Amino acid sequence: MGSIFGSDFKDYTPPKASDANISALVERVLADMVFIPGGSFLFGNVPVPVEVDGEIREELIYGPAVDPDRAPITLDGYYAARFEITNHDFDLYAAANDLPLRPDNPIHHGRQGPYPAVLAHHQAESYCAWLAELTGQPFALPTSEQWEFAARSGGQAVAYATQDGTYDYLEQLYRQTLDDQPNTPHLPDAYPPNPYGLYAMSSNLAEWVADEWLDTDGFPLKDGATGDPESRDRRVWRGAAYTSQASLNSIFMFGAAGPSTRSKTLEINEDMAPYFEPDHPIIYWGREIGARCVVNVASAPADSGFGRNAGPVPDDFPKPFAPLERR
Repeated sequence: MGSIFGSDFKDYTPPKASDANISALVERVLADMVFIPGGSFLFGNVPVPVEVDGEIREELIYGPAVDPDRAPITLDGYYAARFEITNHDFDLYAAANDLPLRPDNPIHHGRQGPYPAVLAHHQAESYCAWLAELTGQPFALPTSEQWEFAARSGGQAVAYATQDGTYDYLEQLYRQTLDDQPNTPHLPDAYPPNPYGLYAMSSNLAEWVADEWLDTDGFPLKDGATGDPESRDRRVWRGAAYTSQASLNSIFMFGAAGPSTRSKTLEINEDMAPYFEPDHPIIYWGREIGARCVVNVASAPADSGFGRNAGPVPDDFPKPFAPLERR
């Protein structure tokens, strides 16, 4: 099956900020928002079904062991974007707001339009806020809890956001990429989505979330890691990137980026200048981090007038798998 994003990217030209282009973006983005029904789940690393020596059992695959008796977290319904923000869509936002284009990075297909955009945290926030202005809907970056609940197709006990909950297809794509396109991200729909219909929440780019810090178990800390205000000086990402071995592309991966100042960063790489917009002398950035937006509306598409319902979760999801180190 071919990509819905096409195949001929050699002549990509950044879009103009015309009314037609912006209207087309709004229509497409709203149609591609997937409604995530609210519910309760155990946030953080959970045991998942594995097959070892012919026996199926549940084990923690990646991430810290957390308190098994922790209280569930309850979320209201919301919408999550099917795809990560692409270069084309962010370039249109930049044009509409008189912002410089990010550099053409050969590692990232020369910033070709259909590929996921590598963004600083403030750029991801600003893009979602721009969509909120255009649509009148409360677009934002997801919280860590929202991101994980969606990646786990409603909080299922699953480690990989794939069609069957295993990393088999991720491994196939990873090994193919080593030969064909080493160290590059893929098209947003390069492999099948999770049952909810969300693409690339395991692999491609890690994704920014709204939280400013996580504890060692991956739980958001609203008051900083130690109570020291400076400990909040981070921006959190979730998921994994294209450079990770397939078995490490777990939903439970997380991390945080510290601040980068304009003066020190540009001494090393002048091409980073477009990431430092006039009112952002300090940025939070990573070379393999993008984003997707959510809409904080709790009503389903039949009532909200936009988006699509999440796909059904099969009864046999997730499929047990053999951990790589035991293959």
